[in-house]
Amino acid sequence: MFNLTHLLMLLNFSFHIDVAAKPLVISHNGASGDYPDCTDQAYQKAVADGADVIDCPVQVTKDGIPICMSSIDLMDVTTVAKSQFASPAVTITDLKPVPGVFTFNLTWDDISKNLSRKSI
Repeated sequence: MFNLTHLLMLLNFSFHIDVAAKPLVISHNGASGDYPDCTDQAYQKAVADGADVIDCPVQVTKDGIPICMSSIDLMDVTTVAKSQFASPAVTITDLKPVPGVFTFNLTWDDISKNLSRKSI
């Protein structure tokens, strides 16, 4: 069994950590402690706070529109369960063991005009 040091030696890989270097600030889903994750406000606040990188999980709608959303299942983050789109819930065991309404099941218009963010 190899430890990381042995593996790096085998790969002939060397590295140097510069303790004086400025750390890289990576924001996951924006400033989600201040605003709901994956919202314009959260991303703008993360930039204003000095984030160097913003990790934005991207999902794709039925009509091919990429959207930033923390879950591919709209049941997790939107009001889809209380909408006319709740009935096409499907189970895709490779994604989730329970039924869901996934971003790729609805178009961008379906999502943007009929659903809102789920209350926490």
